[in-house]
Amino acid sequence: MDADENWDEGCICPPALSSSVLVAASDGDADESTLAHLHSCPHCARRVERLVAMQRRMQREFYRLFCPSTDVLVDYCQGLLDLTQRARVAHHIACCALCAEEVALLEQDVALPLIKIGPEAIYACRPLR
Repeated sequence: MDADENWDEGCICPPALSSSVLVAASDGDADESTLAHLHSCPHCARRVERLVAMQRRMQREFYRLFCPSTDVLVDYCQGLLDLTQRARVAHHIACCALCAEEVALLEQDVALPLIKIGPEAIYACRPLR
């Protein structure tokens, strides 16, 4: 039995859209005929709305669940990880846009020159009495 067979019930513009077409629509990748169907069929439009809501819930629940911590990413940027950890983190960064973005930001910070502060600067920052 096909998973889409039961979903035809309630569709006012049969045939009902397949699950793969609905998932594509929930991702914003619907073609013109799919958009027209969703505009005229409240049943299929509700199915897309439920998929979007489920995706949002999953993103909230699992947001960065398998990502390394910021501390690990900092250690990665500073070259402090052993070869095995470094390879694991590098692979993750290649697959995860969020971590790749965070590493890019961290590497910008690492590239900033350190400013040496002499005693005169510290003296100048002391509160006046």
